[in-house]
Amino acid sequence: MNYIAPRNMTVASVSGRSVTFVKGVPTYAPDQMHAELIQCGVVPAEEIPEPPDDGSPKEPTLPPEREAALFKAFEAIILRGKREDFTAVGVPHNAVLVKQLGWTQISNKERDAAWQKLQASKAP
Repeated sequence: MNYIAPRNMTVASVSGRSVTFVKGVPTYAPDQMHAELIQCGVVPAEEIPEPPDDGSPKEPTLPPEREAALFKAFEAIILRGKREDFTAVGVPHNAVLVKQLGWTQISNKERDAAWQKLQASKAP
């Protein structure tokens, strides 16, 4: 059976077996070690519930998809035209972008690169 540990650890059994766990990674352990694993805080993998799908938009992981989403967000922010949405140098604030995109965060580096690419595509 596979078990998941809350931290990196090695559990040695009185039967002479030992299993090394990496935090959050399902790892096989013999059934004879079940009681000892439970005592150490290691739980069977099937007892860990799947996180619920909250229906919020998923953050894309592929660079072209991220860039396309950023371009759409930039356009929406530009059309809205609120001065406070932009930094002193004219780039949208990260907080405004995160809210527009529904993502958890975005780095300044990624924002700036996408902004420059958008501005370059609009240049005559």
